Amino acid sequence: MYELSTPGFDITICFSLLGVGGLIALIVIQLLLLTDLEGNDINSIEFSRRINKLILPEYIIQAVFSVWFLITFRFFLFLLNTPVLVYHYLRYSKGLHRVDPTKVYQMTSKFGNHLMLKLVFYMVMFFVYLFVLLFNLFSE
Repeated sequence: MYELSTPGFDITICFSLLGVGGLIALIVIQLLLLTDLEGNDINSIEFSRRINKLILPEYIIQAVFSVWFLITFRFFLFLLNTPVLVYHYLRYSKGLHRVDPTKVYQMTSKFGNHLMLKLVFYMVMFFVYLFVLLFNLFSE
């Protein structure tokens, strides 16, 4: 594996850690918005307006890092990110990335499950990137 054999400080992995930290923050914000919706603190139109602003940046950040891993020959990390990249592509190509205010209450549990799965995935990827960074720093 190429990414585990480069000794010293690796700027790509540092940017990946920052990027996945940003993705985790976006997912947490989306979960908080969903909690506010379920608690009737905001209405469905306001929820849709706010959450639709967050979905596309998440997709773009994920795609940029996946392509960056492919360009920098980090095939293992690219393959780890491929399922979420494909999932985002399919949702975007079918037009399912936008939240419809008229159907919000029908999809809250499904949307919450998707957000929790993505949160777990991004947290695992954070620790994978951290492991790769520490491995590169302390390898000889």
